[in-house]
This record gives sequence, structure tokens and C-alpha cells, in this order.
Amino acid sequence: MNTKQFISLVIMMALAIIPSNAQQINVEEPEFIGTYCILTSDSTCDVLPRESGTIKKHQNKLSRWAKIASVAATVGGAVGGIVGINAGSIGALQTGIKTMGTAANIGQIADAADALASAEGMDIVFDGGKSSYSIPKGMREVRLIVKGESNEQDPMGIYRVVRFSTSKKERRIQWMEIKPSLLGSSEAEKGGYVNFTGHKYGNQSYLITIPESELKKGEYGIFFMSIITSTEIPVGTFSVK
Repeated sequence: MNTKQFISLVIMMALAIIPSNAQQINVEEPEFIGTYCILTSDSTCDVLPRESGTIKKHQNKLSRWAKIASVAATVGGAVGGIVGINAGSIGALQTGIKTMGTAANIGQIADAADALASAEGMDIVFDGGKSSYSIPKGMREVRLIVKGESNEQDPMGIYRVVRFSTSKKERRIQWMEIKPSLLGSSEAEKGGYVNFTGHKYGNQSYLITIPESELKKGEYGIFFMSIITSTEIPVGTFSVK
């Protein structure tokens, strides 16, 4: 085998290991980190609206949340918290809490954190019953390009796609721990957590694909889980008609 033949073989092998759904896409990476772009074709895309969710009591546990809220309120009168991923079972919440505003002693913060960690779930709530963006008619699967600080981690472990519970005034999702291996399970489906695939794209982005089988009529959001540490959660949203 001569040098030219060897180079051709290397190129063919490299192309073979690139995901087929990424080979055909010719779209520049988003300009800014944290941008969610939905592909409208292999060469065009739209930027999804970014909405900020807030943390509210889970609708089915008002009595328990009332107790937790009273404990949290002791932390300097200004505690903000949202919980994220933990190593526990599905429905468990991260034991972290971010305190905001006035200072409080360590014991008070620990008590509030323990109370929040023992809760079964908080709701991330968005104003309005619908996203301002609807996917184009005839789109069978949703492909998203998401720009991060890098693309060295498995996107299945750091992003979540959710289907909201909706009313005329708001959209909600109960924050639950859903491990990547559980995405696609009936438990995840009931909780509103949508299965997807993810691959590297460009220098620091990911290509997230939501298959047609996961898309039902409704309201959806995608978010980066490491931002679930504050009182507002930016999420890219879209509607499926």
C-alpha cells in the first residue's frame, strides 16, 4: 500500500466513526455558550427562546412544602434553592442549596438544606402555557445544537429534555433525578423526562437528537443540569403541535 492509499484509508475510517446524523449537517456552532439552536434543515437553524423558570412548591405536596418553606425562611429571611443531581434513587434531590441575601449561621443553613434535601421534589415553573416557538410542521425528529464550555463530557449525563405539565397560566416539571440509563423507561416517561441521543458537534458543542417516538403534542424544554443551583433556571423551550 502506497502513501496515497494509506491516507485515503485513514480518512475513510475516520468518517466511518462519525455519527451519520452529524456528517450531513453544515451549520455553524452557536456564537454564545448556553445557546440552544433547533435544526430546521441540515444547513439552517433557529435559536430557541430561553425562559427563566422559578422554583415553587410541588402541586401534590402542599402540606409538606408548607413545613419546608417555614424552615427555609429562617435562613436570614432570604434563602433561594434548587436541587439537582444526587447519587440516590429516582426522585431524590441534590443536597446542595444556594443561600441568597443576608447572612445566616452555618446551623441554620444546614437545617434548611436538610429540609430541602428530604423533600420528594420541587417544581420548576414557567410563566405562560406555551413557548413562543413551535417546531415546523412535518418535522419528525428534533435536532438541537447546544454550545457549552466544552464537549468533553457525555451529554446524556449533563443535559435533560423534559415535557411539561401545562395549564393556561404556566408550565411545570417536577425536578427528579433521572440517570441516563433510565431515560426511555416508563418511570422517566411518567415523570416527563424525554429520551434523546447526544454526540459531539464542532469544537465545543453537542448535537442532541430527540427521536420521533418521543415527541408528543405538548410543551418541551432542554436545560444544562449544572445550572440547577440558583433561584432561576434558564431553559430552551419549544412546542410540538
